[in-house]
Amino acid sequence: ADLHRIYIATHEVTRAMDEIVWAVNPQHDTFESLVNYLHKFAQDFLEAASLRCRLDMPMQLPAWPMSVEVRHNLFLAFKETLNNVVKHAQATEVRISLTMAAAGFTLVIEDNGRGFAPANAADRAEPHPSKAGQGDGLKNIKFRLKEVGGRCEITSAVGKGTRVAFVLPVKREVP
Repeated sequence: ADLHRIYIATHEVTRAMDEIVWAVNPQHDTFESLVNYLHKFAQDFLEAASLRCRLDMPMQLPAWPMSVEVRHNLFLAFKETLNNVVKHAQATEVRISLTMAAAGFTLVIEDNGRGFAPANAADRAEPHPSKAGQGDGLKNIKFRLKEVGGRCEITSAVGKGTRVAFVLPVKREVP
């Protein structure tokens, strides 16, 4: 039992360090790097939770620059969304899709779980900036997207699963 706890703790520390190194490394300041990291994280995280992961991603990704702030906030919102699915949804499958537009992109995480009544959870007051990341998961997800100029759309109904969409404009460098 002690050896198993040590293994779990070591795995969590290793994953946390990997996230930090990725987040601060300027080599990863591209849209392609962000999408690849989210893809790998989702597969590993959902596999560990015994959930099926279906990915629908474009084969070719634009060479958009992504700031550390955008990458970090989007990753934390993505991670919180997957964590909510694992903890609360009682789902068996998660579908992650990415659609591109001229001005930006939409990243959607959908589960086939039990859903919830959004008026009871997601639409309460905005979180205080100093409390982002401390509970209030749905509010913090919305706050993180708002911080980087995007928005989060949460659609759910009891017994119908949940759909979380991150809509982000992309600021391009002017040549």
